[in-house]
Amino acid sequence: MQKVHNLDLKLLQLFDHVYRQRNLSKVAAQLNLTQPAVSLALGRLRRHFADPLFLRVGSAMEATPVAEQLHPLVTHAAALLEALLEFQPSFDPGRDARTFRTAMTDVGQIVILPRLLNTLASVAPQVKVEVSQVAADTADNLQRGALDLALGFLPEAEGRFVQQPLFLETFSCLVRRGHPRVGEALSARQYQDEQHVDVETSGTGHLIVERQLSRLGLHRRISVRIPNFIGLAAVIGSTDLIATLPTRAAQLLEPGSNTRVLPLPVAMPGYQVRQQWHERMQRDPGHSWLRNLIAALFRQDPTADRPGLTPGTS
Repeated sequence: MQKVHNLDLKLLQLFDHVYRQRNLSKVAAQLNLTQPAVSLALGRLRRHFADPLFLRVGSAMEATPVAEQLHPLVTHAAALLEALLEFQPSFDPGRDARTFRTAMTDVGQIVILPRLLNTLASVAPQVKVEVSQVAADTADNLQRGALDLALGFLPEAEGRFVQQPLFLETFSCLVRRGHPRVGEALSARQYQDEQHVDVETSGTGHLIVERQLSRLGLHRRISVRIPNFIGLAAVIGSTDLIATLPTRAAQLLEPGSNTRVLPLPVAMPGYQVRQQWHERMQRDPGHSWLRNLIAALFRQDPTADRPGLTPGTS
């Protein structure tokens, strides 16, 4: 059987018209074709199915038994192909139930996640978010589709990734209320002499702090190192230790705890908090909606940079 490689929607529709009209002249008029063009197309179908399909009986083109068997399959295939060609991806946040898989740094979970969840509850009540920690395999998981989005202080990833800045983060100190040696401000000498808690979690820029202090010739006296922010406010609020951490995280930890947020007594560079995704998700309507929603949450933040897209290397 000789196969036609481009058995397309138009051929299937022509088959259906011939089957229903049994007249090539009428089919040609309906499809705005010449009768020779209809005959040529019918010849392609005959070669593909190795059957005459329609034979002239009197003034009509009657279907062969093969055409009779084919007709319901052809109409079904034509309907599916037409729907496929007309398909436009869509996303309705008010109705669609979709789970977005995200990776966030600790600061992302403290600063971004609560805002995001509160907004989703009002504008997309059926949308769910699964959160994991940003890790060494985050870029690989984005690339293979195990993750939709990564948020936080993210390294540049090699591959077809896109990053969008959300806000510029700075650093502050968290100290106990009533600290016996720290008043309304913290001097550089006090900062160096006091004992510190060092939070060594990913995506908080603690290496930025270490490098800058080294440049300034300062050295923190680290009393304890902890892997995340869980319980940090309780530790600071019940000891005379000091913590250096991202400002937004410090401001969110302060209320309800026995702590105060103080400015760093030394100049410290900030860093960009970003969202990152793989290029293949760029035009997915649901993904685009989520990215725009997250960006909008921080667009009015007076300390945030205006969001813009930064393509990765390809």
